[in-house]
Order: sequence, then structure tokens, then C-alpha cells
Amino acid sequence: MLQPDRMVSTTCPYCGVGCTLQLHLKNDFIYKVTSPFDSPVNHGNLCVKGRFGYDYIYSPRRVTAPLIRQTPQRPGARTQAFDRSEWREVSWDEALDYTADRLVEIYRRDGSDAMAVYCCAKATNEDNYLLQKMYRALFRTNNVDHCTRLCHAGSVTALIKALGTSAMSNTAAEVIHSDVFIVTGSNTTENHPIIALHMKEAIQKHGAKLIVIVPRRIELCDYATLFLP
Repeated sequence: MLQPDRMVSTTCPYCGVGCTLQLHLKNDFIYKVTSPFDSPVNHGNLCVKGRFGYDYIYSPRRVTAPLIRQTPQRPGARTQAFDRSEWREVSWDEALDYTADRLVEIYRRDGSDAMAVYCCAKATNEDNYLLQKMYRALFRTNNVDHCTRLCHAGSVTALIKALGTSAMSNTAAEVIHSDVFIVTGSNTTENHPIIALHMKEAIQKHGAKLIVIVPRRIELCDYATLFLP
């Protein structure tokens, strides 16, 4: 059996569950991914994406260093494919200095209304907090948005009305100890497979009840006490 030179622990990037990954490396090449059984979130379980979806790391199109565009892009012109010849690879120091100089230049010339930032769901909560803080405090603008504002607007409103909070009130590790699950507008098995696995375990081993409210039949309906299409 192939033995790794070293193991690297990290967090799976595919969804928000936060499963722990252990990368098995041989000659700096990832050849296998597992998860420790003492992980508080996934208890050693991984979905197919987390366990096998790491080939993209070695894609020749992967960007591994900061790039600065060499030629100005024409207004309205959008390329369908990434053409690396139009970009110049730079150090992080140069990239950060260039970005800071351009932001300050735009702010001084056009004011707060010209500043806006669109945060990313792939970034951590801490990084997104710092990004919006910088724009609100430094550039004095509330032009801050996030892709989940539209994606989760309905669910956030429902949570506030039902629980008085827009965030989950328990941890992922506590899912297996729940007595009743209500799934609405979510295909949990496909979107968050490990959470769905914990739900199934709670249903089959501990007698938990499941209510599914979705417009089409999903895999979790096979475990549901009540299905409301």
C-alpha cells in the first residue's frame, strides 16, 4: 500500500458544512483524501465531491499567483475563455500595492458612490467581515453585497420570523440528536450530503421525524414522515 510522505489537514471547500479533509501526499502530489473519525462535523464521512473532487488542483488553467492585466479591456468586451497572454504574473506585494493604489485613486476622484464590493460565499466569514468593514469604514460606502443575499433571502426571513434569528441556533454536530426535521426548498442530499447523512442516521437509529416541503420529489422523501409537494 502506498504510504504518504506527509498528511495535510484542511477544510472541504465545496459547501458550507465544513468537513475536515486529510490530504495524503506523495512527492507533493495528492493521491488520496480521507477524513479523521474524530472530526466534530463529519465524523470521518465524506461525500463524493470531498473524497474524489481534487483533480482541479492540477489543472493547467489553475491560477496560482496574482495576475495584473497588461492591456486595458474595452468597455463591454467580455472573453469567453481565459487568455493568460493578456495578464502578467506578479508578486503578492505588487498585486496588493496595485489594488490599493487603484482603489484610493478612484475614491479620491469619484467619492464614496463610486465604491462597491461584492463579497464571496467561498471566503470565510472572517474575511468577508473584514472586507465589508474596510469599505464601510475606509471608503464610507454601504454599497456592499453578497451572493447569498438573493440566494438565501427567503430562508433568512423565515428563520427570523420562526426563531428570531437569521442564523442556525445549533451546531452541525447536534443534527443527529434532533427529534424533528423540516426540509423546505432544499435538496439536502445533493447540496449538503453530510448533513443529509446525519439526518438519515437520526431517523433510522433514533426515531426522528422528517417533514419535507419541496415542489418536486427528492431523495429525502423516502425517509419522510410527511411529504408536502
